[in-house]
Amino acid sequence: MMGRISNWQLIKRETQPSLTVRSTVLLKDLQNEMDEARNKVFAYLKLIDEYPAGAFYAVYYSFSKKEVDLEAGFPVYRKMDGEEEIQPAEKSAGLFLSCYHQGPYRKIPSVYKEMDQWLEEHSFETSGISEENYLNENVDENFFLTQILIPVQEKNKDVKV
Repeated sequence: MMGRISNWQLIKRETQPSLTVRSTVLLKDLQNEMDEARNKVFAYLKLIDEYPAGAFYAVYYSFSKKEVDLEAGFPVYRKMDGEEEIQPAEKSAGLFLSCYHQGPYRKIPSVYKEMDQWLEEHSFETSGISEENYLNENVDENFFLTQILIPVQEKNKDVKV
């Protein structure tokens, strides 16, 4: 059980095109939905003879004890058309608080609690949206490596990034 394995980082990034599947699912069905989205988008990329430009990721728009509103897919190197439920999207630009987590996905919520504490201590705030980049797969869950990002801005300031 590793948990957070990196220091906090403030990262500024530009938008990046992606292909994703957007859905709202019951929390108990989240892992199945993630697996389906990964497989569908990857199969579509293969069909059109393209490749991911980074790790599989999910953006969580809302997350409750009952259901999750998310967008999951792969970044790509250029804007591409989708088909059916696979749609073009963008990883958003801006300033993000980020860290890396090693271990089972079910242990990630503890990192969000640490992020909330960091935000308070450093006078930053967030929108409630989060992004997780899943950096490996097909390994024992204790070795899952996940980058967690939340968009941030300084409290009481309009930060232009």
